[in-house]
Parts: sequence; structure tokens; C-alpha cells
Amino acid sequence: MFIFKHTGLIYFKRKVYIGDKTVFIDNLGLMLFILPLVSVLIAYTTIQAFIGFRKSGYEAIKRSLDDSILPAAILGIIIIILSLWGEFTWTLPGSYNILFYDVYLLLGITILSYSIAVYIGKRLQSTGIFSLFVGLITIYYGVSGYNLGLTKEPLALLALYVTYGIAGILGYPVTLALDKLRDQQGVKDPKLEGWMYAFFLLFWIFVVIAGIIGAFIAVETIPAHLAHPP
Repeated sequence: MFIFKHTGLIYFKRKVYIGDKTVFIDNLGLMLFILPLVSVLIAYTTIQAFIGFRKSGYEAIKRSLDDSILPAAILGIIIIILSLWGEFTWTLPGSYNILFYDVYLLLGITILSYSIAVYIGKRLQSTGIFSLFVGLITIYYGVSGYNLGLTKEPLALLALYVTYGIAGILGYPVTLALDKLRDQQGVKDPKLEGWMYAFFLLFWIFVVIAGIIGAFIAVETIPAHLAHPP
């Protein structure tokens, strides 16, 4: 196995022997790039739904959520597969495996449960309460990693975990708002309440910031990987 550091994070290449051939498995760059993809999907879907509701009511929200089912399910499944692979094979050195793969698996489960809830037409708040607790867990992991100084740039680690954690927490009131708007189907003049505006805005802010941080770290990862080929 080969371990090297770049921009304060540890990147890893796992050497696997298949017969008389050596195969290198290096998924961390892909896993990091999936994070901003998740942020883009969430932000685009919810903003589109919000704008559409103001124009044509809940049907616009339903169309936006339905459109997100397939990409959300694909991302969720990929995240779960990569996370389980990492959890079972312990691909990262020391405690980095716990720090990264635990919360990554919870993210995949949350995204997949959202896509299933939308597909079968169930209320979203159950996924939202799960998202809230996943957000709290993510922040806890990030703060713990920061306090232990697990990277050369602990502030980057803390920022990534805290922003995604807060976005997860805010996901709960956002799902409550979407469920409440759903209950207004058939109402002649459905309205967005003041608290909905506030939580949607905060949710978008933290989702976008988290995505930017995740994208920056992912972009910094690729040159390091390409500079150290098998």
C-alpha cells in the first residue's frame, strides 16, 4: 500500500493481488467529487421546486422532486457501495477509515431513503429527521477529528464536516415545509409561511458552501493522485 499527503488530507492507494497481477484501488478522489455533486442536486432540486411553487403551486414541487429520483438513487447507491467497501476492507490508515466512511455511509442512506420516499409518494419528514441526526453525527465526527488533529489542515476538515452537518440538520425543517405545502394541494391560493423562507434560505446557503468546500478539496486531490501513479 502507498500513502501520501497533500493539502493536509491523506490519500491512499490499496494494492490488491488478483492471481499474479497487481491492481491498485484508489476511490478517494471519486468519493470526494460525489459530495459537490450531491450539493448541486439538492440545491438545484429545492430551488427549482421553490420557484415553481410560487408560479404554479405544489404540482411544480412534485415535478422537481420526481425529476430528482433517478440521480439521487444512483448517487445514494454508489455512496453506500463505496462506503461498505471501505468499512469492510479498511482502506484508509489508522482511524481515518472511521472518520470518513462512517458519515459517508450515513449520507448515502439518507439520499437513498429520500429518493425512495419521493418515488412511493410518502411524506419526507421521516427522511428529514434522519437527516437531522446524521447532520449532528457528522458535526461530532468533524469536531472530534479537529480536536485530535487528524490532518495537517484541521480547519478544512472541520469546515467540510460542519457545513454538511448543518445542511443535514436544516434538511428536517425543509422536509416539514415540503410536507406542509403538499397538504395544501387543492387550496386555491397556497402560501409560503415566513419560517419556510428562512429555513429554505439557510439550507441553500449551507448546501452551497458545503459543496464549494467539497469541490475545492476534490480538485486539490486529483493532481496528487495523478502525480503518484501505480
